[in-house]
Amino acid sequence: MLFGILLYHCRNKINYLKPTFHIKTEAEYNPANSILLMIAGARRCSFAVMNYLSKELVEFGYYTSTEDENDYKSFFEGVESLNNRYYQTAIGYDSNESVQIPSVVYKYEDGQLNLDATFGKSVHTTVVSENVPGWNLYNVYRLPSDLHSAISWKFLSAKSWSIYSVLLKGHASKNDESMIIDFKTDEFSVVILKNNKLLLARTFSYTSPEDVLYYLLKCCQQLNISQQTIKLSLAGLIEKDSAVYRELYKYFINLEFESLSAEVKLAEALTVHPEHYFSSISKLAACVL
Repeated sequence: MLFGILLYHCRNKINYLKPTFHIKTEAEYNPANSILLMIAGARRCSFAVMNYLSKELVEFGYYTSTEDENDYKSFFEGVESLNNRYYQTAIGYDSNESVQIPSVVYKYEDGQLNLDATFGKSVHTTVVSENVPGWNLYNVYRLPSDLHSAISWKFLSAKSWSIYSVLLKGHASKNDESMIIDFKTDEFSVVILKNNKLLLARTFSYTSPEDVLYYLLKCCQQLNISQQTIKLSLAGLIEKDSAVYRELYKYFINLEFESLSAEVKLAEALTVHPEHYFSSISKLAACVL
């Protein structure tokens, strides 16, 4: 009987996202004059509060979990800043399972089939489809159903996009060869563009710098891209003195850290971290400015 009770609790374990870091200004801000920006995925959620008038990020939180299923509803309720009434809310869905389909062959009813064929069947997920302006593409992706329902419940009037759509919007008019890389704690997302065409949008897991290098070199090999000419734009949780950066520097010529998008700027409290920590969420801000 005791074993049965323990097994029940194991199967019904509730997982929570925990803060990696959370910084904010000491000065009070008015939510009615602010925009909530959030990037949410299966195992991580980052958010920023931006003053709509000054375009200044005044708060930033980065939360992670080691599990794929988390109690998002309790998480959103438990973070004080996520319970204010903001002028506007923008969500970027960070989905690992996403396919990009040309508009001419896209069919809404085939979304699930396309995802199953690429990533295998999945349960407890919600499929979302969206047009990507300027690219003649539809982004079809799936999210944990509990994440999608919690956001729909908590942020009813929010505007939302796949984070891949957000990244593509920021590069729609660039006719070059580029690789946009956004580093998380144990994953990195890659968007590869050439001559204003999307070649790849994927997320990879990694445990060592060699893993990152392997995946990027493999992408170059399979897509026939030169390591000497492609430009790598680095965003997210990566430092210039890190082992990951040193490995990339050995094999790629053109490396740059991303800066903030549009008119977005950082409050003084946030400047303890480099701008590229916030570049992806600033691109989300550019979607609503």
